[in-house]
Amino acid sequence: MAVDPVPFLLISGPPGVGKTTVGWEIFDQVVDEGHRAALVDPDLIGVCWPAQRTTPTNERLKARNLEAMWRNYRDAGARCLIAAGEIENRDRFAAYVDAIPGAVPTLCRLTARHDELRRRIVTRGRERGEEIEKLYERAVYLSRALAENDVTNFWVETDDRGIADVAKLVRARAGGWPATLL
Repeated sequence: MAVDPVPFLLISGPPGVGKTTVGWEIFDQVVDEGHRAALVDPDLIGVCWPAQRTTPTNERLKARNLEAMWRNYRDAGARCLIAAGEIENRDRFAAYVDAIPGAVPTLCRLTARHDELRRRIVTRGRERGEEIEKLYERAVYLSRALAENDVTNFWVETDDRGIADVAKLVRARAGGWPATLL
């Protein structure tokens, strides 16, 4: 049975860079243009404790949940998918792509200066005290690791740009996503 192609935009980057916010903006833009889209945050669909010993960040669970959610989204009419989360390596990227039959993946990495990441982490108000420092340290580590082991199609700097501008730039660098893939 033939499977229709699924434009699948994955937005990656360190904590505080704006992945979820940009994902929502892209979702709003494509829906406003008349596309039937879905949005998912892999980190949120993997929140389960205890974590599996072999995958402490619950990557297998996230991929299975993504697969199940896509089936439901597709049945509800979605024809393209946006995922905003930390995609640290080729294995994680492949697991997410494999979860979506017919996926035509585009992986974008968002970047920001370290001082800007700290500012965003503090101002979003979710973390407190030591949690802020731990998350900031993870953001710096992940910024460097993603740059060194880049598996993305392209990256977009978010410093000094508004959310709508970042979203438009991501879509433009992805070839007008999703219109050119539908």
